[in-house]
Amino acid sequence: MSAAALALNSWRHLERAGAPLAQRAEALCRAAAAAPGIVDAHYLGWHVGSRTFRQLAGTSSLPPGLSGGPPASDVPILAQLQAHPSLPLTALRDESGWLSGRLRRAGYRHGRALQLVLEPGEHGLLLLHTGDQALDTDWLEASLRALQQEHPGAPPPLQLLPDDPQPILLLAADGTLRAANPAFFDLPGASRDGALGYLPVNHRSLVRACLQQRRAIGNVEADAGGRLFLWTFVPAPQHQTVLARGLDATDALQRDRDAVRARRLYRLITENTTDLISRHTPDGCFLDASPASWTLLGYWPEQLRGQYLHDLLDPDERDGFLARSREALEQDGYQTLTYRIRHRDGHYLWFETASRAIRETYTGDVVEIVSVSRDITARVQAEFNKRRLEDELAHAARLVTLGELASGIAHEINQPLAAVTNYAAASQRYLEQLPQQPQTERVAQGLAHIREYAQHASQVIQRLRAFLRKGARRMQALSVAAVAEEAVHLCAWEASHHDVTIEIDAAEPLPLVYADRVLLEQVLLNLLRNAIEANREAHPTSRSRVELAAWLDDSGDMLIEVRDQGPGLTGDDRNRIFTPFYTRKAEGLGLGLSMSRTIIEGFGGALDLADRPGPGLTFRCRLPVRRPHQYTETT
Repeated sequence: MSAAALALNSWRHLERAGAPLAQRAEALCRAAAAAPGIVDAHYLGWHVGSRTFRQLAGTSSLPPGLSGGPPASDVPILAQLQAHPSLPLTALRDESGWLSGRLRRAGYRHGRALQLVLEPGEHGLLLLHTGDQALDTDWLEASLRALQQEHPGAPPPLQLLPDDPQPILLLAADGTLRAANPAFFDLPGASRDGALGYLPVNHRSLVRACLQQRRAIGNVEADAGGRLFLWTFVPAPQHQTVLARGLDATDALQRDRDAVRARRLYRLITENTTDLISRHTPDGCFLDASPASWTLLGYWPEQLRGQYLHDLLDPDERDGFLARSREALEQDGYQTLTYRIRHRDGHYLWFETASRAIRETYTGDVVEIVSVSRDITARVQAEFNKRRLEDELAHAARLVTLGELASGIAHEINQPLAAVTNYAAASQRYLEQLPQQPQTERVAQGLAHIREYAQHASQVIQRLRAFLRKGARRMQALSVAAVAEEAVHLCAWEASHHDVTIEIDAAEPLPLVYADRVLLEQVLLNLLRNAIEANREAHPTSRSRVELAAWLDDSGDMLIEVRDQGPGLTGDDRNRIFTPFYTRKAEGLGLGLSMSRTIIEGFGGALDLADRPGPGLTFRCRLPVRRPHQYTETT
């Protein structure tokens, strides 16, 4: 068999098999070029947009020629070929279209142009170039047309794979059913008339798109009475049909939908829960966190990623926390810890965190830690306040008991003091009857001192009894200087013991104030004792000074200030110093300043911290001055 015959046979086989257009066109050109006298053969298709003949992608190209202007229309050439299916190349060279210009630039002078349609509904052109000789090509044209009429490009019928377990449908271009395989008819209620119920509702649009775009469309979901199918549409342009293959994916899709719902629910919970859900490496590095991190700690989740938990812990508790956490997770796989953690603003919160270890399947090593944390600061503070309140109530009860015993104690002390005073007076009278000698004078001086100090001790006991005595509030006009001196006397021993000097600047005459004498004395005594304690803290081995000053300000109110030389307070402590039960003293109640402010406010005044240069604190008490025609002083 000749080479031309073999090439023609190959082209005929591809035509029969419905091969792609470019493949069939290239086989046609090889078959024509193998014929005697044919130098080159090229197949061109019609390009609707430019209205010219263009070479197909994947086929041999015309030889390049000189560049020309923009392509002109090949409509006149197309009209000639429709009237005369075979034309000499000399007739085409004289036209003004794109093809004519290309032939001139390529130097094609002799040969034929055959109208040959390889794709139904499309225009096609086969160029036969015979070189410099005008050869007869009628025999080749006749052979090609005879073979095309024998096999006019009709591909063999599609096979629906009868043994395929999945349903397969053959759909026409309008979406109607042409055929189906046995697996389809095994479906419940399946029939030729009911086939479309298993397809997507938009299957007609899918068929059109599949054929027009000449591409497969896959994984299209369809709900057929509760059963879910995934369909793949494969085009067969030669037949103008589409092969639709279905996959019963009811269980798989339902699992996917359940998983999606579970993920959505999990995300909804994690994004809206007030607890902080976080993931960590075994050494405590944040891998991820829920949005509650912003509400609780002041950090967004992306700011926590890569940060270590121990950087947020109290430095004093850090080492112990990490050791306990690592040991519990390694041994038990879970733990619950209560600890302090630092907020982004700098203050500390109490956290309760429940953690669970995620282990590697084969080795059992901890590879990740999942934690749920909540802020329990309010609960811890409430428990602490409850315990402290119980302790303070017990202490208050002891103070009440002491007050009830004060009268008896003072009576027991006053009796021996009175006896000492009487014996000293009697001894002085006896000495006055004896002859005056140096020894008797010294004894007389000693007895005088004994009487003086005994009387002073008796006065202290009387003031203490008055201070602790129960009774209703007694409002009266008072001298601030006199009340201040009484308060200084009550804390004089404590000041002397700590080497603190109390200076009073309350020069008379000052107007009188209207208050309860015992309660005002209690306020000043509390302020003085706090000042002495502050001085002792700042000057433990040297002498220091506390000032108590009183004066009338421009607004007509009485101002009383107690100034110390202590270490002072920070901003946070200054804001909380009048809060009930707040104290910086290890043995303090935290009630003194709160009660003092309440007492002064009950008199119509105010008690606050005053700003002044230098170290230490200044407490300022403001009291209204009594009206002279309303009250008289009571001592």
